[in-house]
Amino acid sequence: VAGAMSSALLAARVVPPRALRIARVASRPTRARRVATHPVVAGLKDLDKDLAKVSPSRTRDALAGDDRELRRQAIVGVGGCVSCAIMGYSLYTLRHTGCGLPPGPGGLVGAAEGLSYLYVCALVAYSAVKKVRTGSGLPEGPGGVLGLAEGLAYLLALGGVYCLLGQVEDFGFIPNAVPVEGGPCFSS
Repeated sequence: VAGAMSSALLAARVVPPRALRIARVASRPTRARRVATHPVVAGLKDLDKDLAKVSPSRTRDALAGDDRELRRQAIVGVGGCVSCAIMGYSLYTLRHTGCGLPPGPGGLVGAAEGLSYLYVCALVAYSAVKKVRTGSGLPEGPGGVLGLAEGLAYLLALGGVYCLLGQVEDFGFIPNAVPVEGGPCFSS
């Protein structure tokens, strides 16, 4: 009885003509159109234009030039990019080993690691304060280097929070900034 009923329902179903089905499918918004209106994706839609603005030669010219403001922006941007690279490697090492970078010869590697964390935190704080006061973040700087450093700094700040939570969950401790006797990381 159930089989006869389902075949009767299928036979009674009215199927619209093929042209009407094609028109309905064509008029539906596609997934790509809906995704493009999402704010994060909308910010990435001009990524190729933003990357085209990055110019190491303009940054180099600003460092060698006479304009103090452009030179300051270039120095802060290059310092931020270098600090972000060191901090990124440190976070990767911390997440996978439970300890940060080793002190290195004369403590130079550990000092660079500590200074890079301070630099990135200061860059995020400076950018956030400027955003609150003026409504816009840092300028892109000569060759886009300051904007690059700002974006990387925010990304690494989020990565640092993730790493901190993972460190406590996986290893049960947060390593000291300075190695201590009997400590879990690089005890002296």
